[in-house]
Amino acid sequence: MSERRLSYIYSFKCGDELEHFDKLPDYEQANIERYIVQVISDSFVKPADEDYVTARLLAKKGMHRAFFWAACQALEKYLKAFLLMRGASVNRFRGHPIADLYSEACSVDAELLTVDTSFHPAIKIHQNVSESIEGLSVAQFINGIEMQGSPDNRYNSFGVNFNTGYLFALDSFVFGLRQRIGVPPIEETLRKFDQDLVEGFNLYNPWFAPVHVDLAEVPNKDFNLRISGSVPTLDILTGPYAPNGSRFVLQWLDKKMKLPRKTKQHLSKG
Repeated sequence: MSERRLSYIYSFKCGDELEHFDKLPDYEQANIERYIVQVISDSFVKPADEDYVTARLLAKKGMHRAFFWAACQALEKYLKAFLLMRGASVNRFRGHPIADLYSEACSVDAELLTVDTSFHPAIKIHQNVSESIEGLSVAQFINGIEMQGSPDNRYNSFGVNFNTGYLFALDSFVFGLRQRIGVPPIEETLRKFDQDLVEGFNLYNPWFAPVHVDLAEVPNKDFNLRISGSVPTLDILTGPYAPNGSRFVLQWLDKKMKLPRKTKQHLSKG
């Protein structure tokens, strides 16, 4: 199943916000709106596509902390594009508040509520491991991506818990969200990429694959399923079984580097 190729009609009601806009000739008004769309696409949609392709590659190669970072970046940009294409401002959002952006987007256009994270029906998981690959609700998916892909975790401050269900959920959500943004299909971005990268992107991604292919059950030699978790040293040093001297370790680090918020909070408790 590939994205629908449609001709889109935009109306930003620029006359409500821009003085003298309504006095311009119709063709000039149309050109202004066209350039607005091009900037939204260049600034948000195409970079989001690149982040999404990167996230898929990282997930398949076992780089799971980096997967969450790239996925969070992609969702932030797609959701901002969704809002901007409906004339909503995104100026008040700082950082990568995926949950807040999603909530705002749903309030602006309730159609977004129909987008879910169910695995594509063509994805078949072997019964011996099917219970280990978690299906995620939209809320679980959004919150998991935001938490594990947060700026605080760029330095592996609190580790990640990954399973391939996150990847399949990302595919489903991005496909549904992208269709509702109202921009050209992702092929417009992919056509500039190396062909090997495009083939890797399409592998076990039936939402975006250009042609229908019967997919073999996973895991298999072409596509592994992955489950991983990690507990970084900072979590050990602030946990209930922290080793002797852990407070001195944290105090020294606090003088030399920026510690995560929750680590700083632990230190402040005395």
